[in-house]
Parts: sequence; C-alpha cells; structure tokens
Amino acid sequence: MDIGIDPKLIADCIANQRAAQRQLYDRCLPYLSLIARRYLRKEAEVKDVLQDSFIAIFQKLHQFDAGRASFKTWATRIVINNCLKRNDKQAGSVTVELHPDVHAPALDPEVLTTFNNKELTDWLRQMPQQYYEVFNLNIVEGFSHAEIAELLGIDAALSRQRLSRARKWLARACRTDTNSPLRAEYTYRKRLQITPLLLAVLACIDHVN
Repeated sequence: MDIGIDPKLIADCIANQRAAQRQLYDRCLPYLSLIARRYLRKEAEVKDVLQDSFIAIFQKLHQFDAGRASFKTWATRIVINNCLKRNDKQAGSVTVELHPDVHAPALDPEVLTTFNNKELTDWLRQMPQQYYEVFNLNIVEGFSHAEIAELLGIDAALSRQRLSRARKWLARACRTDTNSPLRAEYTYRKRLQITPLLLAVLACIDHVN
C-alpha cells in the first residue's frame, strides 16, 4: 500500500503547518491501522497505540532520513515497536507449538465459505510471534528482508530464516490444527472468499508443499 508521503509534505509538517499535519495523518492512518490490528487484538489497544505512534511520528519527524529508509518503513517501525511493547505487557499470550503427528478430521467446508480476514488473522496469531512478525512484513506488506532487518533490529539472514519457519508452521498447522480455517484449503479452495491476505497464506503453503 502506497501512502504517498512526499518530501514537501514532511517539510511542511516539520514547519508546524496544521493542514499538512492533518494530511499526513489522514494518508497514514488507514495503513498504520492495518499494521496495528495485525499485532493487537483489542480495538481500544489499537487506538491507544496509534495515538502514541502519531505523537512519536510528529515529534521525531525532523529525525526522519529518507536516505536510510522510506517514510513508510520509518513510520511502520514506530507502530510495530509500540505494538510489541504493548504485547510484552500482556499476560497469557502464550504460543503453543502444534505437534506434527497430531491428526484430526477436516472442518466442514461450509465453515470455509464464511470466515473473514479477522478470523484468519486471529488464527495466524497462534504462530510464534517472531515468525508472525516476519510473515506479516514480508508476505503481507511486501517489505524486503533488508527492510525487515531494519524494522526489527535483526539481520536479513535471520529474517529469511524466520520466514522459512513461518511457512513450515503454516503448512503443518493447516494439516493438524482443528481450529485452522484453511484445513481443507486444497479441496475447497474455489469456495473460499479470496482476499489478499488469504492469497498470501495460500502462497506460503504452496511454497512448502
């Protein structure tokens, strides 16, 4: 998603021009809201993190260096960091690894015709958090591994490793997790509500298999 922030708009915001600041806020809000909702479950938390993030964006805007990263990457890092800080404070967010030998019957195909992006995102959150972060940034948002390394403070090789493990988690979970909305994804794929997120998930599964 291109949020279309040009250097002049940034300069006008730094100069405290209210109209420019409002324009930057309006352009960024839809995209940054999507980012926050992938990491936070409660809408109240999303609103709090976005408020804190926009305060930080405007306060630190003079520090933004277009030579090091795009504005999108820079702003995304602020939101993700705030989401991760919020998640670190939450109790009971334990991720359970699925055993590869567990077997269960497939879901009724009618279930697959009704699930939505929120249900899919909620299910994906069961993935180990480090894998989930890289999956979202690379597969869903389209960031390169170099950009992800900058966002998460890791090296690009580790980002690639985590993506590989995220793909393996997806393939295994679709076969073994009774709560997976994609357990019968190959048999009933034509009946699914196709969305960009779903396509990204299915592409990852195909990559492994």
